[in-house]
Amino acid sequence: MATTTRRSICGSNDDRALITDNKSARHLPEGCTAWSFGDTNLMFLSAGHCSPSTGDVLQFNVPLSAPGGTLVNPPPQDQYVVEATSIQLVNNTIGDDWSYYGVSPNSTTGLTPFQAYGVRHTLNPIPPAVAGQTIRITGFGVTSAPVSDTWNQVEKTHTGAYTQRIGTTLKYAVDTTGGNSGSCVFNQTDGTAIGIHTNAGCSS
Repeated sequence: MATTTRRSICGSNDDRALITDNKSARHLPEGCTAWSFGDTNLMFLSAGHCSPSTGDVLQFNVPLSAPGGTLVNPPPQDQYVVEATSIQLVNNTIGDDWSYYGVSPNSTTGLTPFQAYGVRHTLNPIPPAVAGQTIRITGFGVTSAPVSDTWNQVEKTHTGAYTQRIGTTLKYAVDTTGGNSGSCVFNQTDGTAIGIHTNAGCSS
């Protein structure tokens, strides 16, 4: 992710809107985003540089942050511990920065995220060529003024143009900030996931 909020906002305003979409989760303590997809074990994808590890937690139905931006945790039934033995990751460069892992059933409900929420992305393993598609990025990015501190690292979404595909690197003009790392690159035009968001810089 870009190191400052402003560089990664596409235009003069941060146009992200609040959303609750349980295909995505807040990944703590790293402060990233992860998302589920329909492989055999309904695992999660995120950025490799988010470095999922033992003791990490995925949080769903995340409440607004406190005034001042301090994070507020959801109730225990919406928190899942990363299964450390499942973690696979690569963190080389843009276009080769990914992680793949599962979580243990919830300690309160005994359910997996898919059993609890019933939603996941459909992965398109071959991203399409650019042809006027709209990209949506949903995740748990940080905020800065004039956006409310209560929106800090809670789930927000924005759409923009799909602009370029070069090998395994995708480019698009969508508002994101630190904390969006790992978000699903969602092709809203055909309803499939086509990549993992790892870096930003609309004005860089």
